Amino acid sequence: MPTRVGFHATLRSIVGAKHVEVDLADGATVGDLVAHLVARWPELGESLLDASGALSRRVHVYVDGRSSRWLDGEMTVLPANATIDVIPAVAGG
Repeated sequence: MPTRVGFHATLRSIVGAKHVEVDLADGATVGDLVAHLVARWPELGESLLDASGALSRRVHVYVDGRSSRWLDGEMTVLPANATIDVIPAVAGG
């Protein structure tokens, strides 16, 4: 299924675009998406993955406006036509 993924902040410069289209199998998960993105743009690995290869706590993947952390994490199934956003965590004060 073609899926549109939006990138924010520093991730845009790595990917070179605000949005990209990726082809994923029906029933693909957030983990599948992250693996696909890192395979396509290996330099994203440093921003998206922690030392164990899991989704880093320093990045958030939103599925239809909801953080995957509050859904099923990396096992969150991506619905057809979902809006996906990948956003690095920011701090302020």
